[in-house]
Amino acid sequence: MNLPQRQVHLDFHTSPWIPDVASEFDAQEFARTFRKANVDSVTIFAKCHHGMSYYPTKVGTMHPALKGRDLMGEMIEALHREGIRCPIYTTVGWEEDAAHRFPAWRQLRKDGTFASVNAGGKAPGPWKFLNFLHSDYQDYIEAHVREILSGYEVDGLFFDILFFAEDACWSDEALAFRRQYGFLNSDPETQVKFESAAQAVFSNRFSTLIRGLNPQATIFYNSSNRPFVDSAYGARRRLPACSHFEIESLPSGFWGYQHFPRLARLVSRWGVPWVGQTGRFQKMWGDFGGIKPQAALEYECFRAQALGGGNSVGDQLPPRGKLDPAAYQLIGAVYVQCAAAESFYQGSEPLPQVGIICPHYPGQDETISGKSEEGLVQMCEETHYESVILDDAGNLADLDLLILPDSVVITPKLKPVLASYHQKGGRLILSHRSGFDAEGKWALDFLPLSFAGATDKYPTYWRARAAFDPVLSVSDRVFYQQGLNVIAGKDTEVLVDRIPPYFMRTDLHFSSHFQTPPVADPDRYPAVVAGDRFVYFADPIFREYRQAGNLAARDGWKRAMERLIGVAPFGTGLPTTVLSVPRRRGTDLILTLLHYIPLRKALDIDVIEERMNFAGQILHLPPSAKRVRVFGQKETLPVAPSGGYQLPPSPGRLLLEISGFFQA
Repeated sequence: MNLPQRQVHLDFHTSPWIPDVASEFDAQEFARTFRKANVDSVTIFAKCHHGMSYYPTKVGTMHPALKGRDLMGEMIEALHREGIRCPIYTTVGWEEDAAHRFPAWRQLRKDGTFASVNAGGKAPGPWKFLNFLHSDYQDYIEAHVREILSGYEVDGLFFDILFFAEDACWSDEALAFRRQYGFLNSDPETQVKFESAAQAVFSNRFSTLIRGLNPQATIFYNSSNRPFVDSAYGARRRLPACSHFEIESLPSGFWGYQHFPRLARLVSRWGVPWVGQTGRFQKMWGDFGGIKPQAALEYECFRAQALGGGNSVGDQLPPRGKLDPAAYQLIGAVYVQCAAAESFYQGSEPLPQVGIICPHYPGQDETISGKSEEGLVQMCEETHYESVILDDAGNLADLDLLILPDSVVITPKLKPVLASYHQKGGRLILSHRSGFDAEGKWALDFLPLSFAGATDKYPTYWRARAAFDPVLSVSDRVFYQQGLNVIAGKDTEVLVDRIPPYFMRTDLHFSSHFQTPPVADPDRYPAVVAGDRFVYFADPIFREYRQAGNLAARDGWKRAMERLIGVAPFGTGLPTTVLSVPRRRGTDLILTLLHYIPLRKALDIDVIEERMNFAGQILHLPPSAKRVRVFGQKETLPVAPSGGYQLPPSPGRLLLEISGFFQA
C-alpha cells in the first residue's frame, strides 16, 4: 500500500455551545489551502469528542449550529477535486453526547463510579470514557460506520481513543468478557491483558466490516499504542486489523522529543507503512493560535522521513471553518522540503546495527520502563549507533549486538531466541533487572551471573578500572539509582567497581547537603562485569541517563559498546547533537544528518527555534565508502587532511549518497 507521505490530521472537537460553526467555511478555499501547502491527505472528521456529527446523520447527533449542512460531504468533494485523499475520523472512547444520552454505555471502575479524564477536579471539562465492549454501543458505532460508508466516497477510517481508563472497565458487559477470558483480577498486569483482548475483539469486528464493504479503505485504531516485550499484548496485538500505523507524538505535549524515536524504531520493523503524527501547535492539541517554529516542525518531519515513515501534522479547524493561514504557511514550508526528499528515500530500507529488546511488560510501571527505553535510544543517537526496538516476535537477523535495558522480562518465547543468538556469536549488553522472568527468577542461565538482592545503601559510586576506561577511572562517579548486587561467575572480568557510601542518608543520619560520600574500598559486588561476548551493568543506567543526565552512565556504556562491536560506523566524531540515520538503497548507502537542538524554554516544553549547521564537521565512514556527495549535487565531498569527509556549512539537514557502498 502506498500511504500518502504529507498528511494533515485535522481535529474539530467543537462544543455544541458554539453557535457559528462553519459560518466562514469555503470548500474551494479549504481544499486549495491544503494543495498549496503540499498536503496529499487530510484526515477529516465525522464525529468529535463532544459527540457532534458534522454530516446529516440518522444515527448520532448533528452539531446544532450546522442546521443540516453537510460539512463533511463538502470537504470530501472539494478535497477529492484537488486530488487530495481524505480518510475520515471518528471517536470511540470519548463521546460526550452519547455519554449523556446513554449512561449505561460508560466505563465503570470497580467501585461502581464512572471513569473520566482528569477525574478528581484536576481540570474542568473532563472527557467521559465510553465502554467499547458494550454490545449496544458497538451496534451504535457500526450503524455510524455503515452510514458513512454508504453515503460517501470513503478513503479510510481513523478510530480514536480505543482504550480504557486505567482502572476501568467493570460494567456488566465488561465483567462478562473478563469471565470469558479469565481477566477477573484487578492487578495492572491483568488490566493490560484485558484491554489488549478487548481492543482486538473491537478492531477485528470493525475491520472485517469495513474490508467487506470497502476493501480499499485504510484503517487505523488510535490508542496509547503501548508496545510490550510480549508481542501478544498492546499495539502489536491489533496490528492485523490495521492497514498502517500512525505514531501520535507531539513533542511539545506530554510526550517530549524522546518519545517518538523509540516508537518509530519499533514500528519500522513491523512490515506496514507508517506515519509520524506531530502537530503545528506551540503546546498541545486544540492550542488555537499556537504556532511552533519552522525549525521544530522541520526536525520532527525530517526525522520521521529518515526513519522510514511519512508525516502527519496535527491541526484543529477553528469553529467558523477558516483554516489558520500561519499554520499552512508553516506546514507548506516544511512539506515542500519533504516532497523534494521523497525520491532520496524511495526504495530504501533500514540499516540497524543494534537491537533493543522492548523493556515494557504488562503490569510494570511504564513510566519507569519508558524512561529506560528513551534513555537508551538517546544514547544510541548521541553516539551514532543505529538501533531498532524489538519484541519477542522481532527479527534479530543482521544485528551485531542486542541490548536489554534495565527491566526486560524474559518471556518463554524470548528466552530460546536470546540463547540461540548468543550461542551463534551474538553480543549482549544487559542492565539492572533485565534477564529475569515474570516470576523474578534469573532466566538467562547461559550467562555466568547470579544475584544477592538490591543495594541497601545508595546513591553509590562507580570506580572504573583503568584498562576499561582511563577517563572514568580518574575519580569516583556518583550513580543515583538503586542497583542490584551481582555475583560474577567463572571467566568474567570486573570493569567497574561499586563504591558504597558511608551510610544511607536519612532525616536523622546524614552528611553534607546531598548524598553521602564514598568510602575508600570497593564493595564486594561490582557495578559492571564482562564475560564472553556480554557486558552487564548492575545499575539502571538507561533510566539514570534519561532522568539525571549522568554522562558517566552514557560514557561507560559507550566504552562497553566499543569493546563489543567497535565504534559506530556512520557518524563517529560528529557532535552528540547531530542525528545520523543510515539506510540502504540498492547498492548505495544513504545517510541523513540532522542538526537541530531542542532547548528547555519552559518548565515542561522543549523548543527548537533555529537550525544548526555542519560547518567544520568531519564525517568518518568505513573504508568502503567512496564518492560521497550531497543529494542533488554532482560534486563529491572533499576529503579532510586528517581523514574523513569535510561537511558543507548547510543548515539543519544534509542528505548524503555514498554510491556503490554495498557492491562486492
